Amino acid sequence: MNNIRSNTGTLLDIEVDRITIPAEESARCIFYDVLLQPRNRGEQRGGAETRLIEGRDMLTSIGDWLLRPRSTSEYAQFDINFTMPKGTYVSSPWRRIGETSFVGFNTPVEWEAIVTFSSREPDTISVSGSIFEISVMGEFERTPVADMSRWVRQSAEGVSALMGFFPRSRVQVVISPSDRGNSIVPWAYITRGGGAAIHVFVKRDASLEQLLWDFSLPHEMSHFMFPHIDSGDYWIIEGLPTYLQHLSMVKGGAITFQESWSRLYKGFLSGEKLGRGFTVVESMRRLTRRGTYLHVYWGGAAYFFQRDVDLRMRSEGALTLLDILVKYHECCYDEYQSISGNDLLADLDVLLGDDLFARRKLIEIETEDFPDFRTTFKSLGIQFLGNKPVFEQNLSNGLASQIMSPVGFDR
Repeated sequence: MNNIRSNTGTLLDIEVDRITIPAEESARCIFYDVLLQPRNRGEQRGGAETRLIEGRDMLTSIGDWLLRPRSTSEYAQFDINFTMPKGTYVSSPWRRIGETSFVGFNTPVEWEAIVTFSSREPDTISVSGSIFEISVMGEFERTPVADMSRWVRQSAEGVSALMGFFPRSRVQVVISPSDRGNSIVPWAYITRGGGAAIHVFVKRDASLEQLLWDFSLPHEMSHFMFPHIDSGDYWIIEGLPTYLQHLSMVKGGAITFQESWSRLYKGFLSGEKLGRGFTVVESMRRLTRRGTYLHVYWGGAAYFFQRDVDLRMRSEGALTLLDILVKYHECCYDEYQSISGNDLLADLDVLLGDDLFARRKLIEIETEDFPDFRTTFKSLGIQFLGNKPVFEQNLSNGLASQIMSPVGFDR
């Protein structure tokens, strides 16, 4: 980025990562030049970056080219227009008001976002009143664009069934091909800059059946059920979506309830095993060590699983974790602001009228090595032969089937 100037020709200096506009120039247009240098080798393994896809489509991180005001209440949004050559389509997390025009929301500068430029027009679908704009970059061997959209739709339907609505009104979904490893979805992440967005990397020869069986997209979508957490509490940031993905995949019809219970159980076992005598919060401080993240992610998932069961048990099924999250959305959710993990739990406790979330965090996350999921499964009447769930026939509370209940969408 260089040659930053006003329309009077006055040059403006870059100060590390920002420019200061003199008062006498503040009402003028600002121009600048950007030479993007996209990566075109290797596989992406991280957040937003500028990258060339198969020599014709481009992902761009807005941090590489977009100057925007600091996020303040006085400057909540801005208009942004692109001039594009014929046959090139643009997709962004901002609200679309035209083919190449958007209203951008001025979220914190450190929040990443992706804008794509592609030879393929984005596909748009609606699920529970929310709009999903799907940009498929590059080519796939077995999955046409229509099947990619079906994958997004079915995943979004499952997540929407958790609370009765999808947590964000508009979501940008970017799907890129990957030749790395054997995983169906080797990598995926969300961004919140300017709006909700999901970027998934899909194995080039993946089939629709394999994509629906994979947990990655429901997991990433579940991140939007709570606001951005800025305190580094990865046991919440990743643990809550890890639990919720199992519920949403059953509700969306991607997997059976037996498969979902089996996946949860295997996940809890692996997370517990990799704790190596540390508490979840201690492992959170050691995330760079091999395998530690599984202890954190699955420890958080076990914590939220147990809170869900606690709420259902003491209310005889009348109150669930999802009910508390719905209340949170009604009163407190702000998609453009950050919150700490402790503040989120405190808000949930206020809505519950109890200190359940904070109290059990002290025990299960900060004191014990891992939440006691075995006792919780036993209380639900679920035992495991190997990894196969076996359900007690005479258990009267029916909470296990209530937790993992399919919806049955008309497709």
